[in-house]
Amino acid sequence: MRVTVVGSADAFNSAGRSHSAYLVEGQGAGPIMVDFGATLLMRARQAGIAPERLAGIAITHLHGDHIGGLPFLIIDGLYNARRTEPLEIVGPIGTRARLNELLEVTYGKAALLDWFPHTLVEIPAGGAAQIGQVRIEGFQAEHMDPPDQPLCLRITDTEGTAVAFSGDTELCEGLFAASEGAELLIAECTTLAPPAGRHSTWEGWCQAFGRVRSPRLMLTHLGADVRGAIPRLLAEAPATPALSFAEDGMVVELLRR
Repeated sequence: MRVTVVGSADAFNSAGRSHSAYLVEGQGAGPIMVDFGATLLMRARQAGIAPERLAGIAITHLHGDHIGGLPFLIIDGLYNARRTEPLEIVGPIGTRARLNELLEVTYGKAALLDWFPHTLVEIPAGGAAQIGQVRIEGFQAEHMDPPDQPLCLRITDTEGTAVAFSGDTELCEGLFAASEGAELLIAECTTLAPPAGRHSTWEGWCQAFGRVRSPRLMLTHLGADVRGAIPRLLAEAPATPALSFAEDGMVVELLRR
């Protein structure tokens, strides 16, 4: 399995990085993008990722920096780089309604058009779906109030290699459960210290490294203060899990243990 960090910033594009999103390429499906924020169509093209080649989109939650680029992806597939293969979308409960709202706000009557072929499956925490033969599992995140149901995700290919994603969340049991059996947990670290809203911080992570159940941890969704302190933070971190910080364009190869 190969994971490409397409974007690694918070909602504010701190330090000039793109909204957090990741390209997953493994056995059993074509390329899958995890989240698709407002900057992602541009960033994907800059990274040489052809949007029409994406087999699917896996969505962690319904905030704009994680789904705001979907109307542009859809319009692109209709009128520019025309899609001929179906697009499979997996997201939390409420994804279809929110996406229809986004399309109506951004492109009016386009929301009423028949898209290119696609499927859209909504899953709750504890649920699962597939994109191709790749399994997408949802775990409860702590980031939004009901009726929104944000997710952490674990994606497993047909060879059994798995990678987990926090989306946006406070440190919580669902996040650590998602890391079980994964070769890598990609998790947010929005600021160095509270207050941070319902986000994770470096201060919080310093108390939680021992709860990570994967051998590798990549911190992402980085605010400017975290990115500016990376050398110091790496020096402070324990030896396990093996820690890295996300950077736009970074590529990670994962092998099943």
